[in-house]
Amino acid sequence: MAILESRTKTGMSWVTESWALFRATPRKWLLLSLAYVGLFMLLPSIPGLQFFAFISILIWPVFLAIAIALYRNADMKKQQNLSEIINNIKPKISQLMALGGAFLLYAVLISFVLNSDLQGLTILAQTKERMTESQMMSFLQKMFPVLTKLTLLLIPLMMATWFSPMLIAFNNYSLVKAIKSSIAGSLQYLIALTSAWLLLTVGILALMLIVGVVAGVISNIVPVLGQMLMSLVVFGCLLLATSLMLAFQYVSYRDVFRAA
Repeated sequence: MAILESRTKTGMSWVTESWALFRATPRKWLLLSLAYVGLFMLLPSIPGLQFFAFISILIWPVFLAIAIALYRNADMKKQQNLSEIINNIKPKISQLMALGGAFLLYAVLISFVLNSDLQGLTILAQTKERMTESQMMSFLQKMFPVLTKLTLLLIPLMMATWFSPMLIAFNNYSLVKAIKSSIAGSLQYLIALTSAWLLLTVGILALMLIVGVVAGVISNIVPVLGQMLMSLVVFGCLLLATSLMLAFQYVSYRDVFRAA
């Protein structure tokens, strides 16, 4: 019980420190999040650019190492421009992209494992407008096990990649050692990581709910303005969530691997 309480407090302190880092220079972190969302969410979803999804997975660890270096410099009050950060990471780029390749391979394996389930759900989803209430309930019942499988398969991936880009870029770990250490660190601090993640998620959802209610009231008065405001709220919350998650990733890495 004492360990549980201690780890939970650690997770809460990580959230507090993440917020403090963000609050110090919010514009900087929101711009960084905009680049992250643009590269890894928006660009691959543009028709004709779906192939970029594979490239984005390969370069994701490189981008993350640069982003965490920016957070580390801000935390340590260290002045270093972007070109200096990139030059420091350059010798590790091949290993970071190899990590992205391992990530891509695991994602492909997941798609093979869940292929039949996902195809079935896709077919059902295409007919959802013609579904009766009982058919919709059946669809939701079939979706739940698939989402559960997907979550269970993604957990090892999250553990393997949560710390490994930083361990490769800053601690000179090999690819295999970085993955092993990332999983070990995630397991050791699982309660702290989970509590911090849940607290951040609940906080963002609560903010979206509050601002959404205000946008809904405005929408009743001026419909066009309300719709625009709602879109901006969702996008703004996405940027805020990304900024805080990156800060949380840095703070947790710093504390878990402080001795290393």
